[in-house]
Amino acid sequence: MAKIQPSSKERKRYIRIKVDSTQRVEKGDLERAVIQAGLKFLGELNMARAGVQLLSDTWDGKHAIVRTGHKYVDDTIAALTLVKDIEGKKATISSIKVSGAIDKLKGDKNE
Repeated sequence: MAKIQPSSKERKRYIRIKVDSTQRVEKGDLERAVIQAGLKFLGELNMARAGVQLLSDTWDGKHAIVRTGHKYVDDTIAALTLVKDIEGKKATISSIKVSGAIDKLKGDKNE
């Protein structure tokens, strides 16, 4: 079987997000909110193409990292900023930084 060329692979981008909420937000609730926001804004087809996914092991109670395709960064950020509540709790999601390398975002503790 032939190996896939690096130029043919999907280029991923990572978005560091901040969740502002009056109450504690659970990891599972945030995952569902990210998926729902993507489906609502992008639709099923573009959501599948973008590959939007919350990296759940990065959730620390305030910040997390979302993975998406390089062509859909702006659309993903727009979808996330439209979130007004998470499981009935008033909350907002804002993007802090975008990077092509996850390590740059994991080490960055600045807002």
